[in-house]
Amino acid sequence: MHDFSTEMDHQAGTTADNSAETTRGGGEPFNSTMATWRSPDRQSVPPEFLAAMGMLIASLGICANSVVLAVLVRARKQFGSSVHTLIANQSVMDLFACVFAMASYIAMITHGFRYNDQNKITEGFICCFLESAVLSVVGLTAEKIGLVVITIERYFKIVHAIAHRKYYRDWMTKVGVALPWIGGACLILFPAIGTTRVVNRRCLRLSVWPNKAMALVRLRVF
Repeated sequence: MHDFSTEMDHQAGTTADNSAETTRGGGEPFNSTMATWRSPDRQSVPPEFLAAMGMLIASLGICANSVVLAVLVRARKQFGSSVHTLIANQSVMDLFACVFAMASYIAMITHGFRYNDQNKITEGFICCFLESAVLSVVGLTAEKIGLVVITIERYFKIVHAIAHRKYYRDWMTKVGVALPWIGGACLILFPAIGTTRVVNRRCLRLSVWPNKAMALVRLRVF
């Protein structure tokens, strides 16, 4: 027992000495918070390169989803399944996100997102809908909700097949189509319109909140 206490005292003394050396050597005590939030220096990527890569990915998404949507619409006319409608809705949301992402990248190249406080309405529109790509984010958020809707529909279709045949109605499919769009608008579009501003010639997305409590809710939701 005496040996164990002696060893612990020795380790504590060594830790204190190392801490003291760090304080003397660096000129100031080590701050873990500073180390956590201090990002390493790295070479910035040119915005033209980011825009070109983004336009390439968005164009591929537009082409692929256009083909998938055409096939699903034709299959819907032939088979008339509710899941075809929900999957076609997923394709529409993905196409929606890709189209507005393409618009944002085109605006990045042509406009450069420079603000001079001359026309606040136009600059606010560019900041909210183009630089922030809020409509593209709405599409991505709606896709996530749509996947949840498809999962729930398939679960009841497979696990509770009898109840599904007995109680499932066409209006439920319509609700499943509309719900992702409503969720994306409520979670992303409306908050972005109210809290995205151009301040000191900088676009601040979802950053200008009426009070701190609402800002904390935003951090928890997004």
